[in-house]
Amino acid sequence: MAEWLEVGANNYVLTTEASLLNTGLIVGADRAMVVDTGCGPRQGREILDEVREKTALPLVVVNTHAHFDHFFGNAVFAEAGVTEFWAHENCANPIGQRGDLQRRHVRVLEPQMSAGIGENVELVVPNAIVRDQPVLVDLGGTIATLFYLGRGHTDGDLLVGTPTTLYVGDLVEQGAHPSFENSYPEEWADVLRHISALRHRYEFLIPGHGKPCSDQFVKTMADTMTTALRQARQSIRDTPNDATKAIPVLPYGPEQSRWFIKRLQETGRNPQEIR
Repeated sequence: MAEWLEVGANNYVLTTEASLLNTGLIVGADRAMVVDTGCGPRQGREILDEVREKTALPLVVVNTHAHFDHFFGNAVFAEAGVTEFWAHENCANPIGQRGDLQRRHVRVLEPQMSAGIGENVELVVPNAIVRDQPVLVDLGGTIATLFYLGRGHTDGDLLVGTPTTLYVGDLVEQGAHPSFENSYPEEWADVLRHISALRHRYEFLIPGHGKPCSDQFVKTMADTMTTALRQARQSIRDTPNDATKAIPVLPYGPEQSRWFIKRLQETGRNPQEIR
């Protein structure tokens, strides 16, 4: 069962059971904004139904990044009349170019989405694009600020800020290790420090998954990633022909550590030092 939590005036977060995804809802006087739509038509419909319990206003959608559990529900909202789908350009482009490759991830949760057969299984690519400059979206008496702090969990992570609440997608994840498959570990640690520096502006910080987070949680996540970077670099220098020997010393699970090392080797600022 999904459950709403109020996080500031006219700000809500809905956690859906299947993937513990946090969907944001920001309600203005004229329209409302939905932040992330789920991993397919079943979850998308659940989210939309819950949104309609809160508001009948016209909707706009934001996709925080190009991972299936955050945008595969877009078609449900498009069928309901939504025409404005916001994302960073580095999110919109991979959804359009490679989104179909992610269908395999939802075989169990969303078999119709996985097969591409049935209603609302098409990919809806964001058409309202954020680049390097913040964009202010007026919902009627409430302004949502869409902004980009750089590469981190992916290269297209979009944040959504209101006067009380900051929705950060999977740049912050509570209750599980970070996911590094498409990440930029060195830059991600910097982005986390930037988010921590912004925390005084917001009463609530909403991660992509898990419970609302404190400033200390974000600082700890940044410090842990910085420590992991130092440990991984040292281990890779010590054993350049077998980077997997670094796995036991990293502060993440084995699978996350493998991806962390792989992405550090692929994206490191000083590749000659870590390969």
